[in-house]
Amino acid sequence: MDYITNILARLPQRLVEVARDLFDGQDPAHDWQHNLRVMAMCERIGQEEGADMTILGLAALLHDIGRAEERRTGECHAEISARLADTLLRGEGLPDNQIELVQRVILAHRFRKDRPPATLEEKILFDADKLDSIGAIGVARAFAYSGVLGQPIQSDHAEQHTPLKEYEWKLQRIKDRLFTETAQQIAVERHQFMVQFFEQWKEEVHGNR
Repeated sequence: MDYITNILARLPQRLVEVARDLFDGQDPAHDWQHNLRVMAMCERIGQEEGADMTILGLAALLHDIGRAEERRTGECHAEISARLADTLLRGEGLPDNQIELVQRVILAHRFRKDRPPATLEEKILFDADKLDSIGAIGVARAFAYSGVLGQPIQSDHAEQHTPLKEYEWKLQRIKDRLFTETAQQIAVERHQFMVQFFEQWKEEVHGNR
């Protein structure tokens, strides 16, 4: 099933174009293609879990539109995205109650202790966003972002960040942080791929394979 075609067909095309323009110049780990993958995963999980697909689709489309401003100001991109979403959705004529729901979903996709995902739609966007950080895509993103930051792909210095350290400190824990049953099932294979990749990686860098 082409999940991204399904979700894009339901969204206002002018809004999609505006959102896509806001991703211009983003790094390859957080670009428009990342946004499309998250949207597709929201469509897949949302159908399985019985979500409000209107709220979820809009939140998925707009959840990262604040990243460019985050780079300039340092403000949390979820906060910026939620604020921009208010303006954009009012321009589409959405009522206040729907706009507020979309904003809450956007704010919760970046997990904070004071604002954990609570509603089904919040949990699904959180899960979809985190699923894009693991598996083959997750490995590719880790190496791509490491390159953007000028980090080495391997290092003997404990304090120097590398994709392997990103995996050990963060990515291998994501599977156990997901909320929905559908996402947890998807994560099993993606997690296993990552484990195998980095085990192979450690063998190769030491000349053992």
